[in-house]
Amino acid sequence: MDIKVDLAPVNAKAPLKALADVFLRWSDGELTIRRWAVFQKPGEPPWANPPRLHIEKNGKKQFVPLIDLSRDLKKFVTSAVLDEYRRKAGAR
Repeated sequence: MDIKVDLAPVNAKAPLKALADVFLRWSDGELTIRRWAVFQKPGEPPWANPPRLHIEKNGKKQFVPLIDLSRDLKKFVTSAVLDEYRRKAGAR
């Protein structure tokens, strides 16, 4: 499987630092996942989450995933997104 990450820094409420579009390609198909979020607090390592929808349910605010990925695929994509974030952050 090939992966391409198109990451853009954002000027948003902390700790959100960047959003990434992820392009996955394999022998007989492809998938684009838009708006993978990258977060980082000062002095801590970055982390990333797949796209989520912020909703209120039974009076409580929560996030609902927009896509379900297998554990291995989520780990693969998250790693690629964070690698690209670190690469771009190091280039600044």
